[in-house]
Amino acid sequence: MSERPSKIEPKALPAGYELQCYTIKGVLGQGGFGITYLAQDNNLEREVAIKEFMPRDIAGRGNDYTLQTLTKEMSEKLVWGMERFIREARTLSKFNHNNIVRVYSVFEENNTAYMVMSYEHGISFHEKLLRDGQPSEEELMGLLLGLIDGLEVLHEARFIHRDIKPGNIFIREDGTAILLDFGSARQAIGEETMTLTKVVTPGYAPFEQYYARSDMQGPWTDIYSLGATCYKAITGEPPMDSTFRNRHTGEQAIDEIWNELDKHSKRFSTFLLRAIEHSLRSNHKERPQSVQEWRAMLEDPSVSTQTQWRLAASSYNKKSNSRETKEKKNNFYLPLAVGFAIAFSVFVYIFVTYF
Repeated sequence: MSERPSKIEPKALPAGYELQCYTIKGVLGQGGFGITYLAQDNNLEREVAIKEFMPRDIAGRGNDYTLQTLTKEMSEKLVWGMERFIREARTLSKFNHNNIVRVYSVFEENNTAYMVMSYEHGISFHEKLLRDGQPSEEELMGLLLGLIDGLEVLHEARFIHRDIKPGNIFIREDGTAILLDFGSARQAIGEETMTLTKVVTPGYAPFEQYYARSDMQGPWTDIYSLGATCYKAITGEPPMDSTFRNRHTGEQAIDEIWNELDKHSKRFSTFLLRAIEHSLRSNHKERPQSVQEWRAMLEDPSVSTQTQWRLAASSYNKKSNSRETKEKKNNFYLPLAVGFAIAFSVFVYIFVTYF
């Protein structure tokens, strides 16, 4: 029987630890819901990445390396979240796309679950931006269109990433981009435990991801996050968090985003900047509803302009409707005024002529 931890500690497995047919070589990354290791696959003699499900707010590790929880309620939530982590891994294993991380297998051990993935050589987009700064439009478009191709495959299978940000995009040595660290299991845990704000990444999560159920989210949710990633690449900072932007009127929120993007119009085409701005609309119905639609905006300036009008902000529509109403009133009274003026002129003419 292992010793129950006195507090939650995200202690990683040590180098040399044997995990089924894998040997842990070191830690690649660590977050609030898991630890990713570099490991050696002893059967196939290749390096792999292994993600361990470890929600630090729910569980810690005992002396025998098994996950332990402090209360029975937490134990139930750990099992509930682990089931969704396994389900996510099984779904991802069905995809074989150059821009989606390849999942080989998933298994349970140490009272938790492990997802075995391909190990990619390169750096995260976050690290690349820190190292190289603002990319060129050609470079950004190349990365963006590749990621959109990957998202199209995911969305066709009714699967949403839910956590796109620079740190979850990996740039291979050949320059291609790949989506990592999906957030479906984390989103589910957040909804179950009412800790959704701890799950999402401020600046990259749209408003509906904070307050709407997962069935209210869709391709437009990933489009927002990928658009926010592009905004970060161009301006150097992520956009204002959607919970703050949503307090402003539609037109004001749009202007805040556009004014910052427009500062970079010398290096980036207007239609690209407009397409990014549309992806960041607070109201998800005003964003492109599919990656196919967004791709068309990004690749064809004429489509971008047409879609720009179709996706106009509600505040703009209200102003237009108000203007149309005034015009209708004017159109109603104008003939009356003209008719009265003509009648009066005729009356004056007759009076002067005959009297």
